[in-house]
Amino acid sequence: MLRLIGGAAVALLSKQGSEVFKRNYKDIDLFGLSSQSRKISSFLDSIQMIPNKRFNALHGFIRLMYYDPVLESTVDVFLDEFNMCHKLVLKDRLKAMTKYTIPPSDLLLTKLQIVQITENDFKDVAALLYDLELADHDSESTIDKNYIVKLLSDDWGFYTTVTDNIDKTIEYLSTNYQAVAKRVIDKLKDLKEALEKNPKSIKWKMRAKIGRRVKWYEEPEEVGQFNPTGT
Repeated sequence: MLRLIGGAAVALLSKQGSEVFKRNYKDIDLFGLSSQSRKISSFLDSIQMIPNKRFNALHGFIRLMYYDPVLESTVDVFLDEFNMCHKLVLKDRLKAMTKYTIPPSDLLLTKLQIVQITENDFKDVAALLYDLELADHDSESTIDKNYIVKLLSDDWGFYTTVTDNIDKTIEYLSTNYQAVAKRVIDKLKDLKEALEKNPKSIKWKMRAKIGRRVKWYEEPEEVGQFNPTGT
């Protein structure tokens, strides 16, 4: 069972927003279960994807890397969890998943968890919120705000990165897309307000006392592009 994650997932769920906040897509990111790793590998092999054998041998229990010679792009497969600057455990989120992507709330968090957030990430956040409404459940047209708030109210570090990035995204949109971004900015402000008001766990409060004096995020491993053709 494979689901889209990343920019391609945003484009699939947010057709209008992706037209308003256009960007180029270079890679394909997928999510699957480690228990189905062999089936996933067999499937990708069968459709002529080229495996990064060294990477897969080292990391295959949590992540697989392939190359699509037709699209000339890297295919990244995350297994069970999305682990970059912050960890999102997704293996138990299958029941909340839409037909082709991970749940939109998790998809939004994969973008807002990036400490060194980029222009493409701003555009993906904006596209997703342009089309989808904040609600109390995930679907192909809604984002589960309650899930996001509950998750981040137990993790000060994740909360800090997300709220920082909400502010950065609002600033980016106000500067570059002022005429069309109001609906997105309103939703970002709504989400931040809900995050700030929700009661926090003891763990959250203990970590908040340390604050930014200690790094609150991980540095994602730089794996680079995989192109076995050398072109």
